[in-house]
Amino acid sequence: MDFVELLQRVSLFSLMSRGDLKRLAKLCQQHDFSDGQVITREGDLDGRLFVVAEGRVKVVKDLDGPNAREVAVLGPNSHFGELALVDDFRRTASVVADGPTRVVSLDQWNFRDTIKKYPSVAVELMQSLARRLRNVEAQHC
Repeated sequence: MDFVELLQRVSLFSLMSRGDLKRLAKLCQQHDFSDGQVITREGDLDGRLFVVAEGRVKVVKDLDGPNAREVAVLGPNSHFGELALVDDFRRTASVVADGPTRVVSLDQWNFRDTIKKYPSVAVELMQSLARRLRNVEAQHC
């Protein structure tokens, strides 16, 4: 799998230069999940960002509780867990494979080492996160 091409199609990384995408691609790991398999669990400390390469995932609040509810379904080129790259908080939802699914992960510690060496990666990511925050604010104001 060409991780550079995958990252290039993801909105979070859309402002990054090809050179920075190559740096991040070297840090990526591929994971395969079967239907119903939990990728991340609400409440866990898990410092990884995930990109859906193939298949779909369900984002679920209170997965194992009496009030379980699906809050989103994400398909190829979608991402989740991006805040884990910059903070050390617990997961706010569980993510479950909806059929056979392939994801690519980027670990916060590898990412943080990269931004120390290449600050442009951090600036580009902050610009994407700021754009996303502005869109959310516009929808709720």
